This record gives sequence, structure tokens and C-alpha cells, in this order.
Amino acid sequence: AMLGVDVPRLYTGVFFLGSVLAGLGGALSAPLQATSPALGDQVIIDAFIVVVIGGLGSMGGAFVGAMLIGMMQSLGPQFVSAGSIAIPFLAMVIVLLIRPEGLFGGIGE
Repeated sequence: AMLGVDVPRLYTGVFFLGSVLAGLGGALSAPLQATSPALGDQVIIDAFIVVVIGGLGSMGGAFVGAMLIGMMQSLGPQFVSAGSIAIPFLAMVIVLLIRPEGLFGGIGE
């Protein structure tokens, strides 16, 4: 606000842009898979695991967490086919036990 930036207008614009991107993502993914009320459940769970592993408030941590979870989900079934769905949850538990704030959480505070 002190630099001449209209903060409420900026928040509204960012919220609008995020809403447009979310709507566009939903519209583009609907033809690729059957739509149901539980369509986004797995995405929300994966995003939660990524944020917990990377650290809350860290963009770099979110990127690293997303890369780790993506590799676990793609390579996990090749090594442990029966329990591959549990691999990201196990990684989240291990990170929380070793570093409760996430891999990159708390850096620079």
C-alpha cells in the first residue's frame, strides 16, 4: 500500500485469476475422465502430502515435494505393486517424524 499498490484490488485479481485457472483445469480434465463428486479427492490428497513434505509456505519446498511424490507414484508400482498407494503416505510420515516443519519449512524464519 505504501508503494502505491492497491492491495485489495491485487488480492481480488489474484483470486479471480486462480478461480479462472481452476475452472479451466476442471473444464479441460472433464473430457479425459468420468466426472463424479469425488473427482478431485486424489488431487487434494496429493496436494496435501506435497505441502506437508515440502513445508508450508515454501514454493521451493512445494516444487521438491511435488517432484518426490510424482517419482514415488510413477516408480513405486514397479518395485512394490501391492502397496504402492501407501508409499506417499509413508514418505509423509517419515518426513514428519524427522522434520515436523517439512523439508524446506522454517528456513529463513
